[in-house]
Amino acid sequence: MYWSYPYGMMAGSGLISQQQPGRQPGQPVPPGDRDTGRIFSEDLMQRNVGKRITVYMTFDASEQWRNRVFTGTLREVGRDFFVIRDQKSGKDMMMLNINLDYVVFDEPAVVREASYRY
Repeated sequence: MYWSYPYGMMAGSGLISQQQPGRQPGQPVPPGDRDTGRIFSEDLMQRNVGKRITVYMTFDASEQWRNRVFTGTLREVGRDFFVIRDQKSGKDMMMLNINLDYVVFDEPAVVREASYRY
């Protein structure tokens, strides 16, 4: 799911890294300096923390939990997980992105942050 490594590679690692102007090889690339034309799923979900969502999950290794749908409020987002709060039980559930099929935002989603020019 994550083909792009958001930080510069270490010099001599044998891997090709993208050289950015004014940045030394091996120097970390801050998250705000990612390629501005691309957006990742965790970026999109992070911008929508606090909104009600419906997530569709598939658990291949389980007959009982094969395909499940969860609805709740998006509480936290990590690189490979997210947390939603079930409205009925009030419990927080951590879901792994590897099981995620798709997300439906029950209200308009924030897709891009406003860009400011100085």
